[in-house]
Amino acid sequence: MKHSRFFRIMAAAVVLALLMVAIPATPALAAAGVTVSPGTGTVGTAVTVSGTEFTSGNSYQVTFAYGTTFAQVVATGVVSLTTFSRTFSVPSVPRGTYTIRTATTAGDFTSYFDVTPSVTTNVSTGHVGETVTVDGTGFKTSDTITIYYDSSTVGSKTANIYGVFDNFTFTVPACTEGGHDISGRDDLGYSPEVNISISPQITISPTSGAVGDTVTVSGNGFAGSKSVTISFDAVTMTTTSTNASGTLSATTFTVPSTARGSHIVKARDAGTNEDTETFTVSASITLNPTSGPSGTTVTVTGNGFGASKTVTIKYNNLGVVTNPATVTTSSTGYFTATFAVPVGSAGTYVVQASDATNTATANFVSTTSATISQTTTTTAPGNVGMPLTITGVGFTPNHTVTVTCATTPVTLATVTSDASGNFTANFTIPPSLGGAHVITVSDTVITKTFDFIMESSPPPIPALLLPLVGEKAKSETVFDWDPVDDVSPQSTPVTYDLQVSTTASFTTGTILIDETGLTDSAYTIPSADKLESTGKDAPYYWRVRAVDAASNASGWNETGSFYVGFSFKITGWVMYAIMAAIAVVFFFLGLWIGRRGGGGGYY
Repeated sequence: MKHSRFFRIMAAAVVLALLMVAIPATPALAAAGVTVSPGTGTVGTAVTVSGTEFTSGNSYQVTFAYGTTFAQVVATGVVSLTTFSRTFSVPSVPRGTYTIRTATTAGDFTSYFDVTPSVTTNVSTGHVGETVTVDGTGFKTSDTITIYYDSSTVGSKTANIYGVFDNFTFTVPACTEGGHDISGRDDLGYSPEVNISISPQITISPTSGAVGDTVTVSGNGFAGSKSVTISFDAVTMTTTSTNASGTLSATTFTVPSTARGSHIVKARDAGTNEDTETFTVSASITLNPTSGPSGTTVTVTGNGFGASKTVTIKYNNLGVVTNPATVTTSSTGYFTATFAVPVGSAGTYVVQASDATNTATANFVSTTSATISQTTTTTAPGNVGMPLTITGVGFTPNHTVTVTCATTPVTLATVTSDASGNFTANFTIPPSLGGAHVITVSDTVITKTFDFIMESSPPPIPALLLPLVGEKAKSETVFDWDPVDDVSPQSTPVTYDLQVSTTASFTTGTILIDETGLTDSAYTIPSADKLESTGKDAPYYWRVRAVDAASNASGWNETGSFYVGFSFKITGWVMYAIMAAIAVVFFFLGLWIGRRGGGGGYY
């Protein structure tokens, strides 16, 4: 028994000794750990979580923003061997410091990450006037974010609860070429700046046209306050300068003589910044003059045609004789020639020039003109008998042309136009009312009108001669007055109006004689219209006025008065009866005398 116990004690001692020897030979196990890299950045930053000294097969879970409303699991997995490594992107959260919790079967590990704001743009290069879109993350929750272009505010937008804003747009303001910074600012400060590079840009207007056209060049994004040279196909057209913001104000130049096709317009500043645009030259012609009657000599100038090409010129789609007879372009597509406008009616006609490849057109207005030899106005009127001449150009060739007074239609002249549509019509103004009239000249296709003002000055008032005031007159009264003359420059005979009334007022119903259009300054009442005898207490009244060929009437003269005494006039059978009675009386008287004489002799 004792030996057995002894042996058990010895065995335990041996085992203990062996353990004491073995323990120093076994190294101590290292502690497990987790690291996070980087520790600061913007939303979207790639963050790597690494674990070491873990037991193979251990599970792990990484949570970002642990313990907040923004918490989310960003990685899970199982340890392979003794380490693990996972990368995740920082989710959309407002700016701040967030806990990264790595939970494992070996325990929980805590790390920290600082989220900073950032902005991004849709472009990295651009031009003044272009639209840029800005997005932002990592800003203060629900804060108003101010957007800056360099140091100038271009607008603002409110971030959501995650500190995010998007689709903020602005137009690149006038600025010089080169890099410019865009940033956002919340209540806690600015975001890092994003750079956008601005290049010079020009615009031209128009972008196509003809030689001789004016082109306007404008631009932005050049160096500030620098001279700028504008060239056309490397030939300097003009120079100007930018302002402090690199803006090139509208500058014009004239397209030089050149062949048709595309040409380069360039603007280059003294700092070698430049931009180009393409201007397309097309064939064109100009006419001088652009209007006129048949026979007018027209100069045609062409540019932008093919070099050293023969050009054909047509008028109204018909070839014309030109000077020179053969028209040829220069090495720059230029030509000039003349032609006479063919005979034809007035209207707009197309002039065409073509080198068989390039064609250009321009309009020529064939005009009709008519002129009158004298014009009249209210202060310088015309008169009856005035001689006038109307000359017409460009009317219908070989056509009857009629000149008419349109107010009271009357034909004044009829002529025939010649082969060129030209005519001359001579006429005199007929008797017409004073005032405004219209003279029309027409070939039934073309009509022209003229205003004619007839004089309205009345002739003088005639003076009464016979019968004298208060004079006794015969029943077949003879009236006489002083003749008067027309006062118009083209004097014409006047006529007279005569009235005789039983009252001095010449009221309706009292006028016994009303004669108009008398051509003589005297009038005798016909026996058929003789006046009845009156006394001095009931005289007759008479008056006269003069009227010229323009129907301008003078005033009535002062009223004259006269009376008609008793008169007996034997006419007809009464006269014959009296003559018979006298013959009978003389017969018996002779008989009686004869008897007395014979009786005396008897006794």
